[in-house]
Amino acid sequence: MLQNKHLIPTVIAFLTLLLAACDPLASQPTPAVIIITAVPSATPPPTATQQATQTPIPTLTPVALPSPTAPPCDEPAGQVLRIDQFASAVSGENLRYRVYVPPCYQKSAKRYPVVILLHGSGQKEDEWENLGVVTDADQGFNANVLPPMIIVMPYFGTIGNNPFFPPDPSYETVVLDELVPAIDRDFCTWSNRDHRAIGGISRGGFWAYSIGMRHPDVFGILGGHSAYMSQDLNEIPPDFNPLEIAANSETLADSKLRMYIDNGAQDPSGFDLELFSTRMSERGIPHTYVINPVGNHDEDYWSAHVSEYLAFYGRAWPRAASALPDCADPSP
Repeated sequence: MLQNKHLIPTVIAFLTLLLAACDPLASQPTPAVIIITAVPSATPPPTATQQATQTPIPTLTPVALPSPTAPPCDEPAGQVLRIDQFASAVSGENLRYRVYVPPCYQKSAKRYPVVILLHGSGQKEDEWENLGVVTDADQGFNANVLPPMIIVMPYFGTIGNNPFFPPDPSYETVVLDELVPAIDRDFCTWSNRDHRAIGGISRGGFWAYSIGMRHPDVFGILGGHSAYMSQDLNEIPPDFNPLEIAANSETLADSKLRMYIDNGAQDPSGFDLELFSTRMSERGIPHTYVINPVGNHDEDYWSAHVSEYLAFYGRAWPRAASALPDCADPSP
């Protein structure tokens, strides 16, 4: 059950829409997305001020670009590079990964923001490609509605499918000690928290939040798409459980993380995501929670919203490569 009284009118309205949809004689409302944005009050002690609205499903709006100082990119598409051998000393596995680099990555000689996108349980490093992330990134870049970015899509193997946590070998350790350093070494990245995001689907969303909430110095932007968060997972220690971190962390409120979670209305993961959002709202911790009116815990839902995910990750990043730092210089 929702604990935050500010969410009750929104949820009642949302349930009303669902009940009406089940009645063939009822007038059918226009499908709407519920966006719950928690913003802390400026008056201490902090309290959550929620703005719950029903708006049409958001679409990307073209952004006017300043006059570039360099020739515009003449490449219509980026490239996906396959790193087929990545021996993880932490897990003892080959945790291969794929990297999308935007059009004109080589020509520009610029440092690019990075998004690490984790797949769901039982999937592999090609899941995000199958959902259309490469096509959406190319189209968004060419339409000037998405910034150019590097997208890393790793395979998290057996270790990522198990609840192992530091000091034991853990997927958290793989990401922090192996994957991020390798990406920063081999690619021209804008390597600070404000230009490094991590997100994921289902179990990948759990890892994105468990790792990101504990290491805001590494990741400043988090996304959980139908993220698997359960209060019944007793094998997850409280220090690593996003539900417990949301309720009890003494440092989360000051971490200045930009956070996004979403699910479809028919997705069973929605119950725990509502609880997660409520706990952060009660503490005045900013985040965005989107409940889409149609969607289950499946690839049809995620593929329909990939462009929205990319727009969130890159919202504050430069739209033009000419505004990025030079690769020849140290990362700011």
